[in-house]
Amino acid sequence: MLFMIAAYLKPGFEKELLKFSNELNEHFAQPVLTAAGTVRDADGQRRGYVGFVEGDSFEDAKRYVEQGPFFQEHLYERLDIFEYRLEVGQIG
Repeated sequence: MLFMIAAYLKPGFEKELLKFSNELNEHFAQPVLTAAGTVRDADGQRRGYVGFVEGDSFEDAKRYVEQGPFFQEHLYERLDIFEYRLEVGQIG
């Protein structure tokens, strides 16, 4: 199954993110991640990330997020995980 993960960052943590760039790159390199990108507001400020992961269950998708450096450092203000059923186009 495909899952969409929307992870919203806590305000004011932009500089904090740079500390974890290597860990984030390693986390994003995992094969279960099929696509990912930043979400930015109207001013161009990074507000979070959206990613698509393959897994057998919601627990698999949640486990993927929980292994990431931003989750472990409590940098997310909000986290949503949805089963994603593609109807038009393609991902990855």
